[in-house]
Amino acid sequence: MTRGAPFLLALLLLLGDCTIPGFRLIDQQTFARTPAPTSTDVARADLPPQPLVVIRFGNLDQDYGPALAEAVNDATTRKPDVAFDVLTPVPTSATLEVQDRFTRQGIIDAQDVANALVMYGVSPDQVHMGFRADAGTPPREVLVFAR
Repeated sequence: MTRGAPFLLALLLLLGDCTIPGFRLIDQQTFARTPAPTSTDVARADLPPQPLVVIRFGNLDQDYGPALAEAVNDATTRKPDVAFDVLTPVPTSATLEVQDRFTRQGIIDAQDVANALVMYGVSPDQVHMGFRADAGTPPREVLVFAR
């Protein structure tokens, strides 16, 4: 093999999503403290176009509880077996450090909202948490979708 062959092989494996049995590629995410969102964590394609509730955490004095409780009540009245997706945006065009910061804070924020949903009577198996890719610079928020 020539000197550039290992690089070319690694590039082909990355682009082709291929693996060699017994080997795995190592990249910056291998050593990251917080795991990057996986494809199963990212928002599902079957979500409605608009979220049921958008909770912005920019103003911590504002209580989102009453609005969330009302939205949950309306959704469960219309569809008793409704499932809720609690998603936080992660900026895909940002550096890994910024993505990591959004991911860590998003987990905390989404867990708070998921706990509130359960407190309002939603079964824990009807609540799904994840991330939503955002090409821009999203605010600190949680999106709640009903499906």
